[in-house]
Amino acid sequence: MAYCPKCDMEFVDGITVCTDCGGPLVESEEAAKAMKKREQEENYLKQQEYLSRLTRELEAQAGESGEAPEEKPAYAAPEPVKVYESSSQKYDNLRSSASAFLIVGGVLLAASAACWLGIVNLPMTGTSKLIFQGALSAMALFSLIVFFKTSNQAKSLVPEITREKNQTQEIISWFLGQWKAQDIDSQIPGQDALSQEEMSLKRFQVIQDYLVTGRDLPDPAYVDALCEELYGRLYES
Repeated sequence: MAYCPKCDMEFVDGITVCTDCGGPLVESEEAAKAMKKREQEENYLKQQEYLSRLTRELEAQAGESGEAPEEKPAYAAPEPVKVYESSSQKYDNLRSSASAFLIVGGVLLAASAACWLGIVNLPMTGTSKLIFQGALSAMALFSLIVFFKTSNQAKSLVPEITREKNQTQEIISWFLGQWKAQDIDSQIPGQDALSQEEMSLKRFQVIQDYLVTGRDLPDPAYVDALCEELYGRLYES
């Protein structure tokens, strides 16, 4: 079904524009989640690139003024990009894994039963045959055990999905009720001297500051995901 990535709403086939925000729809909820994940990664990389450029400019200015730049190690491993994974995304991943293990376990179990019942004649005899059939049965059992375990993990996430969606919607409604786009821009000095990319990063930082100071959100990745959602509603809708 068609899906709005901004409002998290499904629409019947044939509708191409969200009736709530007016934004374009994508083909499915999975496609919307994948798009949001890519946007989060791209925005994170843009922030890192911008901060790196500012650091180089500051170092260059310090060199021109005669100040010794701060010594840094010759190489520092980059920090891994941490992208927020919602409970619904974890649920979908677990369900996909469970389905894969169920298929593999079912195929192995059928093959194992066929070997033990003599329906399939293996080109081996004696101990080798028993070892092979035993290994086949063990792999089938292992796959089915993983299937049941993964399915239970997915089921345990169902209450968390509802709680998380309600929390996210509540925070977004609270934020949009407090601040508008012009309120965010009013906190950014020297706007005329900023490029479009720099302006976007400044807006993102202001939204992030408001979220951190206004709500108790311990997960930085979740805060970034909320910032992306709020930025889109404030400036791209």
